[in-house]
Amino acid sequence: MTTSLVELSLCTPPMPSAAKTFAPQDFLRFFLGGSAWAMLLLIITQETFGAATTWLVIEIARDITEEHVSADGFIAIVITQTVSYLAGAVSWIYAERAGFMAFARYMRHFARHNRYQTALLAESGTREQIEPFLTSETFDICFDLVYNLQFYLRLFFQLLLNSLVLGIQIDTGLPLSFAFVFVVLMTMQWYLRKPLATAFLTNQRMTNRMRARTYNAWDNILTGNRYNFVRWYRDFHHRLSDALTAQIRAILAREGWSALSGVIALVIVLSTTAWVAIQDAGNTPLLIALAATLPRQIEMTLDMHQLTAGLTDMIAVWSRIKGVCEHLYPLPDAHFVERIDFGNLYLKTEEREFRCQTLADAMHYVLAQPVGLIALRGGNGSGKSTLLSALKCQFRGRAFYWPTHDRLCFDFNAAASTLAAAESHHADGEDDEENDPDPLSDESEDASDISAAEESEQKRGYSSGERQLQVLREIVANTDYPIYLLDEWDANLDPSNRAIANALVEQLAQRARVLEISHRDRRRQADDE
Repeated sequence: MTTSLVELSLCTPPMPSAAKTFAPQDFLRFFLGGSAWAMLLLIITQETFGAATTWLVIEIARDITEEHVSADGFIAIVITQTVSYLAGAVSWIYAERAGFMAFARYMRHFARHNRYQTALLAESGTREQIEPFLTSETFDICFDLVYNLQFYLRLFFQLLLNSLVLGIQIDTGLPLSFAFVFVVLMTMQWYLRKPLATAFLTNQRMTNRMRARTYNAWDNILTGNRYNFVRWYRDFHHRLSDALTAQIRAILAREGWSALSGVIALVIVLSTTAWVAIQDAGNTPLLIALAATLPRQIEMTLDMHQLTAGLTDMIAVWSRIKGVCEHLYPLPDAHFVERIDFGNLYLKTEEREFRCQTLADAMHYVLAQPVGLIALRGGNGSGKSTLLSALKCQFRGRAFYWPTHDRLCFDFNAAASTLAAAESHHADGEDDEENDPDPLSDESEDASDISAAEESEQKRGYSSGERQLQVLREIVANTDYPIYLLDEWDANLDPSNRAIANALVEQLAQRARVLEISHRDRRRQADDE
């Protein structure tokens, strides 16, 4: 039997994903796009017209000293503030778009670079670490970042533009004082960035570690075994305590720095304002303008405090982004193939039975013929399922892999999920009519509730064997691969459905190479014994 060049290339294991690196700067590229730029432009527009309002207030104050006040100034304030409000409202629309698009790009990137890492399917520990990022954490981070950027960019441009107006209309010392405050607080922030980032990153890790333990709460609680429950709850309680401690430390670090930055900003800016008032004590128009803008200056002082305190929030988000990047390329077990008990596995066709000694042997045998059915046989614990997973990792896009316990998306279950969503929406509408709930209530289904409802709908009206048969029909009808790897595809089939399923698998074997792990082999072994 001759090995082709294609086979030899397939025998070379793919480079593990952990060899790749992904930095937080790379994650930020997910946000680049038209929506982000539109958000930035609208923020600048909003704060430009807001600063124009400050200018108009100063002009009106001077007009009052000269006793020729007109309604034109007030009308202009209404117009500028209206434009500012509208630009701010529309900017939130583009902020939402930027957040959703960033999460979509993250999911595409994760799928593109981890698609064939089938060795990770059975790694429960790795799944426990990665799954929170796929299900909730990264989505939350995307919107925390977008909302923070939207808010703090608005504060930055508001401070910048209003400081320029105060400097032009009143005294150049005012914008200089704000600039000095910004430099001082930014310098302090720079030196505190590492301890603050460490506190928030530890908080994230401890929280995810605690949340991960809740994934098996259902089993340990509802089995009713005190032995298992006590051990689960003891571990959960330790993780909860560690998460709480990390959370308190992170909050203390943030609030302590926020209070200090607020005091510094208040002292420097108001001292400058007082100095300007003393220096120009005889300039009545300027003093009136200064008095008219004093509330704005105090507000700007609070904004400066919020801006620098917000940098702490940005550091926290940045730390969480590092967590996403660290978990973007999970590392498969380097000894994954060693779990397979080669020598006790057999590849069987109608003509012969072949003992499988290595992964390369299995690949060579599967590729020896373009079509036909191969049964993978071996005792329990010999690594049959692991071998199928390893073969999928090597064959990549050339093979269709159907694992034993799957939550794969097919048209069959996708239709059921759509039906569940429609029925849920219809039921909510009926409840609204009957109970007349508060329209301001913020209660809604979370992702886990929706997922559970969809899975329940997929099971409704079908036994596990009937669902398996429906999926097998879809595989035969809608897929076209040269290789199929079917892991215990007949595990839940009763005798009436098994004959139909056998015919479907035989149909696949007439057009492709099919490697199967089947319960019928176990039954034959039992009959032989």
